[in-house]
Amino acid sequence: MATTAILSQDDVEKILKGIIIPSPPQIIADLQMEMAMPDPDLNDMARLISKDVGLSGSVLKTINSSFYGGRGADSISHAVMMLGMSTVINIVNTLYLRESTRLKDMTDEMFTALNNFWDSATDVARICLLVSQRIRFHHADTAYMLGLFHNAGIPLMMQRFDHFPNIMVDAYASQIGRVVDVENKLLQSNHAVLSFYVARSWKLPEVLCNVIAQHHNGVEIFTTGTSTFIPEEKQYLAILKVAEHITSLYRVLGNQEEDLEWQEIGPNVLEYLGISEFDFEDIVACAADMGIGGQSYIYS
Repeated sequence: MATTAILSQDDVEKILKGIIIPSPPQIIADLQMEMAMPDPDLNDMARLISKDVGLSGSVLKTINSSFYGGRGADSISHAVMMLGMSTVINIVNTLYLRESTRLKDMTDEMFTALNNFWDSATDVARICLLVSQRIRFHHADTAYMLGLFHNAGIPLMMQRFDHFPNIMVDAYASQIGRVVDVENKLLQSNHAVLSFYVARSWKLPEVLCNVIAQHHNGVEIFTTGTSTFIPEEKQYLAILKVAEHITSLYRVLGNQEEDLEWQEIGPNVLEYLGISEFDFEDIVACAADMGIGGQSYIYS
């Protein structure tokens, strides 16, 4: 049976006190609804995106970037033909999710911090996609969404608590318990649960919401064998953990030189995915060719 983050109403209210969970714009709901149809009309979906001049321009700019091979798409319909609607929708989600955490009266420091965070989140999503393709996981586009949304609660915590980046440093440096345990102790809430609520608000599949809620339970899930995660959830989580490690989130978010969580679960994760040491090194090299891995977005 799949695991779910079960909280009382009082718990929910405490966690969300002073925090507004962003909701997706109507276009996201419309695209999701069309994609769920037995025979989705890709032309109608392309026209829907094209109606928003600003959005379609940003989508084309992204698709024509070096990451997607400089495809030279000159319209959303052309982009859909080259990359498929799932990829285009992932890009739309990325753009809107970034925008949803921006405030009208942000300091320059907060603006920069949020941009840096979403740059790192997008890189995690891209490596989730890369790893999924390497292991021939049939839901690569969904794995991309997991990488994008799994830490979506962090910008909300940054807006609510000025000292949250310092708490993340302490959390990643702790050699006892989970990253979220430090947050729970100091703030009575944590970014994984908030990320769960963002994912649920955007109507991501239940399996992704469950993984997001528990994505810092890796030691329990991959080493003790006591988790109730179903195989699909465990597969998604394993892909995410590889992506987190390759993109150096321990450095990006925690300002640490070593990935303490990966040291505990890394070999088990790679074994679970059937990734050899040689294959892993090749994935790391491919990520480096994409400009991903080892950099620090937030700290210098």
